[in-house]
Amino acid sequence: MKPLIQSLRLGQVPRVVGTIITEDFLRDWSARRGKLPCDLVELRIDGFPDFNGWLQIGAEIEEFELPVFATIRLAKEGGEWTRPDSDRWPLLEEALHSLSGVDVEIESELSPLAAKLAADLGKLCVLSHHDFQGTPPLSRMIQLLERAHQHGAIGKIAAAANSPEDVTNLHSVLKHPWAQPVCLIGMGPFGRPTRLTFPLEGSCFTYGYLDAPGAPGQFSAAELTEHFTRAAP
Repeated sequence: MKPLIQSLRLGQVPRVVGTIITEDFLRDWSARRGKLPCDLVELRIDGFPDFNGWLQIGAEIEEFELPVFATIRLAKEGGEWTRPDSDRWPLLEEALHSLSGVDVEIESELSPLAAKLAADLGKLCVLSHHDFQGTPPLSRMIQLLERAHQHGAIGKIAAAANSPEDVTNLHSVLKHPWAQPVCLIGMGPFGRPTRLTFPLEGSCFTYGYLDAPGAPGQFSAAELTEHFTRAAP
């Protein structure tokens, strides 16, 4: 991976991803510019698909030594993208060439393409699965993450935790003997603490908002960064 990503030692220490889901925040940041309170930045392009300035501003953020990756989340996994993949792929391809990486749904037909191009370019590829209704069965979560790893990508699962048992299952997946990095997140009231505890047990990322929450129970990126700074030995 490129040096900005290599320096993060993914899976060894908690890393906070700051999410940006609004065009207004990007424009405002570009006007004032400054270091953001996170370790990486996720640009949720599905929130501003017609804003042509996102790529340039993403490159400006990287000038502050913050890797930036692009996500164009499908509506069926909690995003706003409803257009065909033929419109989505050129944006992801552009992001891989110009920024530090991309996040694509594990079960998308674009995931093998994104993972291969990321590997060829030495960039970050996260293959993810989001379930806002509940936590998938243990075997399915392991299968999804194994599929991500088969493509040489980081595997991510964010799932609604509707009970303590759901949190236990997510934790069991996290503690599976993974050879490559994984990210596990519980959403909602039961899952909210996992955003603080799982990264201390090996989950390579935790996500916090820079402009507006993009998932139930999400902390701000500043809150998460402060938390892990205090927790550092």
